[in-house]
Amino acid sequence: MITRWTVVLVMGLLAMSAHAAAIHYEQNFDGLDVGEADGQDGWAVGAPANQASTLITAAESHGAGKSMEVSANQEVVRVIDPKITGGVHFLSIWFQVATVDAANTLHIYFGDEVREWNAGPVIRIGSQSGGGFDQVGVHDGGAAQPVAPILEGQWQHIFEVMDVDNFTYDVYVDDKLVADDFAWRNPATHQALGWLMLGFDGGVDLIGYYDDILFGEGDTLPLAVDAAGKLATTWAGMKYAR
Repeated sequence: MITRWTVVLVMGLLAMSAHAAAIHYEQNFDGLDVGEADGQDGWAVGAPANQASTLITAAESHGAGKSMEVSANQEVVRVIDPKITGGVHFLSIWFQVATVDAANTLHIYFGDEVREWNAGPVIRIGSQSGGGFDQVGVHDGGAAQPVAPILEGQWQHIFEVMDVDNFTYDVYVDDKLVADDFAWRNPATHQALGWLMLGFDGGVDLIGYYDDILFGEGDTLPLAVDAAGKLATTWAGMKYAR
């Protein structure tokens, strides 16, 4: 039986769906082949790290499936085409530091077209945090600031909100705001989101993992409607945390 409430609900869901934020990129690595990430789904080795490729592994993941594994001197870049030149955009990504060590870091780098270390929004997890090597660091302009502890061997969540018009960003670690209105590292050169880099150009042994990447428009994880008409987040098609 179709009721007035049913019509209102359906119209509301349709309106929500019509105004859903754009998703630029989504990857849980389950559909990729075990082995080098280089050459898969747009990931490639190259500048500025110029290191060996990170790996796709089934040995560890955020839930069942696969993840991207990083050992010493492994780093990959994915080009954002077309590059994003305005608006507010988010990155949701899970990470695990397997080995907290004074030599180990996990990078989350965004940059414009120029491939260089002195880039845009920059997160350094570990030895390059700006504090202890057991900290998550976020660049506020030219210097990294330690903002949250690393939980060794545990999956943690980063939610990064980037204002491309004003070259600022906020970072949440495990749902807690830890970096508020931080400045991009080098906005004079990097004024757009043109590439994303993961991994590390140094370190010792196994460093850690990334999983469940969601990169999209806006400052919140968008809602979607599944085939059964139920409200669900975009996480519905992604893996559940252990």
